[in-house]
Amino acid sequence: MNQNKDNNDTKRIEYLMSNLFAGIITDSDEKKLAEMLEETPENKELYFYMAKTRAVSFIPALEKDKKHQYNKLINTIIKDAAIKPNNFFLKNFLRVAVILMLVVSTIGVSYNTLLKYGYLKTTAYTETIVPMGSYTKIILPDGTVAILNSGSTLKYDANYGRKTRSVTLSGEGYFEVTRDTGKPFLVNILDIEVKVLGTVFNVRSYLDDPNVEVNLIEGKVNIANKKDLTSEVLSLVPNEKMIYSKVDGNMSITKAECYKSAQWTVGKLYFENTSFEKITKDLERKFDVKIEIRCDNIKSELFTGVLDLNQSLNSILDYLDVDKKLKKTYQGRFVTISKRT
Repeated sequence: MNQNKDNNDTKRIEYLMSNLFAGIITDSDEKKLAEMLEETPENKELYFYMAKTRAVSFIPALEKDKKHQYNKLINTIIKDAAIKPNNFFLKNFLRVAVILMLVVSTIGVSYNTLLKYGYLKTTAYTETIVPMGSYTKIILPDGTVAILNSGSTLKYDANYGRKTRSVTLSGEGYFEVTRDTGKPFLVNILDIEVKVLGTVFNVRSYLDDPNVEVNLIEGKVNIANKKDLTSEVLSLVPNEKMIYSKVDGNMSITKAECYKSAQWTVGKLYFENTSFEKITKDLERKFDVKIEIRCDNIKSELFTGVLDLNQSLNSILDYLDVDKKLKKTYQGRFVTISKRT
């Protein structure tokens, strides 16, 4: 019985789409078609297949009849546009245009139907991707300053600043947000949303980091867990850091000298009781290298201090190697660190 229903639905969709392509579909049938497309993924798949087949089928048909239809249409266009018929380039250009117009118009009917009923959304995005070994400063349309660290991505849509100010961040970013009480600035990071009005803060959320960190330098921010809507919205004041665990989804607040979290923007890296392995992850992004540590004891060793990232990688590793116990091997972009025998 289900198979009969599926067959009937397929025939119904094919009938409605034939009328759609022919331009004779009624408003009620167009709405019915849209509803059927939403019912199952198979219906949508059939829709796109038929639309594509219909578009492609125009090309050989037009090619076969081009001597009559093309010349007739092109001569009309040439006449209307007052273009001389002996202009070979323009005539052939118009022939290509005719093919494209017919194919695009066929798909356009299908596309507009989905768009009309909200099954497709057309949103242009601006995306900034920062390669390893560099960082980038950008000015958003509202004047907000964003500095993105190595290996980071910032994305926002073309309507940014009109009704809302929302960005999506992966990696690390420092923000100086232009104040606008009517349009809060939103940073979306994985399962959390950072909401501010006019603030200076640093956000870190690399894919291989176990936590998301938000360090508030000036102003105030609210942080919500989008995955757990029942959880409390946290508020930060200056020199407070929020840590979100990617493992269990818990959020916590601690006191910190938050300005240090953004010192990478001026070529410095602060760390406190930080493992050597975690420090080398930052060095990998800064110098666009891959560092392999071949000793677990070295990986877990803790350091506190500040690094000058304007120095060479070798100088930084020498600085960390206080006891001169590390053996470093360089091969292109690969660095191997082991313990001296």
